[in-house]
Amino acid sequence: MNDQAFAIRVEDVQARAHGRWDEILRCLGADERILRRKNMACPLCGGTDRFQYTDRFGEGNYHCRNPECGPGGGFKLAQAIFGWDFGTTLKKVNACVGGLREAPRQESVASPERMAALARRIWDEAVPVQPGDPVDRYLTGRGLGRDSYPDSLRHHPRLGYYARSGDGKSQRVGEYAAMLARVDGPDGRMVTLHRTYLSAGRKAPLSDAKKLLSTGVNGAAIRLFAPTEELAIAEGIETALAVQMLRNVPTWAAMSAGNLERVQIPETVRRVLVYGDNDADGDFEGEASAFALARRLCKEARHATRREVEVLIPRKRGSDWADVWWVVVRNMKRAA
Repeated sequence: MNDQAFAIRVEDVQARAHGRWDEILRCLGADERILRRKNMACPLCGGTDRFQYTDRFGEGNYHCRNPECGPGGGFKLAQAIFGWDFGTTLKKVNACVGGLREAPRQESVASPERMAALARRIWDEAVPVQPGDPVDRYLTGRGLGRDSYPDSLRHHPRLGYYARSGDGKSQRVGEYAAMLARVDGPDGRMVTLHRTYLSAGRKAPLSDAKKLLSTGVNGAAIRLFAPTEELAIAEGIETALAVQMLRNVPTWAAMSAGNLERVQIPETVRRVLVYGDNDADGDFEGEASAFALARRLCKEARHATRREVEVLIPRKRGSDWADVWWVVVRNMKRAA
């Protein structure tokens, strides 16, 4: 294979691997502990807790706090884990994602229209959250129960759970109750759904019990509460619910640190509160994304009046605002 053909092959595999590195690493046989996105020993340079896999940009991204090691992507990570050279790694990844692309049949293309229709169908199958249902039990167990829940959350009683097999095909492996969250774009229209699979009042014992129905949420958000002139933004659904209960402000959930930076804020909002996670025990990803959003909002020149923007980070290392709220709930129970 000449250099040009090899470069085309690399580009092809990279394109198909984008956004699929969790399943690729699992397909290759990587240690599941890596995919939990917790601090651990670096597969490249050792240590104890200097490494964290984040997949922040969909490229299998990781970061090592050893300055001589630093950040990298999925191919480099796979080479380190399994001791392969790049050529071998490329072949292995290519096998996981299904070989070189061919012109797909029209009916097999997962177009945005088809994905939107699927999201709408699943959403219509679900029902509003009611006291005592699995979603209410799950949120109540997190200290987030309430008399009524946002319209952007629903309960699906039996949602299919799919996982990729070794040949890269998606297979239905079970059904679970699920908390659905509607993800809306800047125009207020549904983009996709976020799913949290549940079992016995908790997240289901799955490697990815929380996941989006499709990618491409750039700037979209889970609009839990209608904004006034004030709006709070947090990463996760539970964190955003906790902020609303803690501060009594309308909140949205961005779903991830990467998307937090991109969330589009309505023109009518004059004060934005960015509730970031404290990732000081990792690579400061939560703090960095929170300040990146704040910086972007402050620099946007299209507003006649500058917005007031504030970033708030929990004091405790490794915590988010859901953790802060849980401490408040625990203290209230003790005082009762």
